[in-house]
Amino acid sequence: MEIVKLDQTNEKAWDKFCFESEYHWFWSTVAWITYQIHSTFGVEYTNHSFFIGNDIVPLIQVDDELVSPGFEDKKEIIQAIKQIALENGIKRISTNGHVRGYLDCSKYTCILDLDNIKPTKGHRSAIAKAEKRLNCTPSFNTNKFRNDYYRIAGKKTRPEITFDLMYKWIELGMGTLLEARLWRETVGFAYILHWKDRAYYFASCVEPEHRDCNVTHYMLWRAFEILRDKGIKYIELGEQVYDTLHCQPTDKEKNISKFKKGFGGQIVLAPASEFYFDREYFEQVYSERIKKYKERL
Repeated sequence: MEIVKLDQTNEKAWDKFCFESEYHWFWSTVAWITYQIHSTFGVEYTNHSFFIGNDIVPLIQVDDELVSPGFEDKKEIIQAIKQIALENGIKRISTNGHVRGYLDCSKYTCILDLDNIKPTKGHRSAIAKAEKRLNCTPSFNTNKFRNDYYRIAGKKTRPEITFDLMYKWIELGMGTLLEARLWRETVGFAYILHWKDRAYYFASCVEPEHRDCNVTHYMLWRAFEILRDKGIKYIELGEQVYDTLHCQPTDKEKNISKFKKGFGGQIVLAPASEFYFDREYFEQVYSERIKKYKERL
C-alpha cells in the first residue's frame, strides 16, 4: 500500500482528516506535530508522519525512539512503522491506544464533564476565597506568560518558539490563555487547549508568594466557564499517577493528581502501548522499572 509522507503540500488535507475523524484529536494535527518538533532543548527530531490508504499516522522520531499520539491498529500501518524503525535505528516506539503485539503501558487520566462539575468541599472553599480577591480574564500576552514561566521555574524549560506557537493557537481559536491578577499585579497564568468538543489543561505558572491565594483553583474554575461558553463539553485535567511498573511517581506528582481530581472529574483509563526493536534496550528499560518498583514495596 502506498505511503505518502506528510509535508507542506498536504498539510491542509492532513488537518481536514483529523477534524473529520472520530479517532484523532489535536495531538494528531500539524500544529501539535510542529510543537513537538520544537518542544525540547538538545533533542534531535524527525517527522515521519504519513498517509496510508484511508488513514494517517502521526509519528515523530525523538533521538532513537518513535512517539505517536495514536494510530489505527491495522496490519499495514504496523508494518509501515516497523520499516521506518528498521531504516532509522529505532529502539522503541511509544503510542497512545492499544496495539496488538505491543506491550501494554496504560495509565490513567482525569476527565471532567463541564456540565457536571462537582468539586470537593476543599476546592469549593478555595474557589470562594479566591473569588473575593482575584480577577481572571483571557489574555493574549504570551510574552509575559513566557517570561514569568521561565522566571518562576528558575530556567528556560522549553524553547521560546513554543510560546509563539501557543500564541498562534489562540489566534486560530484553539487555545485560551488566562491571566489572574491580585489588584493590578499578575499572579498567575493558565493555558488551555481546546479543539472540537474537548479541552486539555496544558500549562500554568503561579507566583510563589501568592500560592496561598488559591490562584490555580480560580483560574481553572474560570476556564470551565469560558470553555462552556465556547461549546466545549469535556476537559482533560491530566494524568493520574499511581505506583505501577511503568510509573513511579514522586510525592509532588501524587499531590498534583489529587488537586486535579478534586474538581470532580472521572478517573479513566488512558490506553498506551510500546514496542521494542532492540533486545538490549528492552532489558535495560524493564530492569530499571522493576528495580524502582521493588524499592517502593
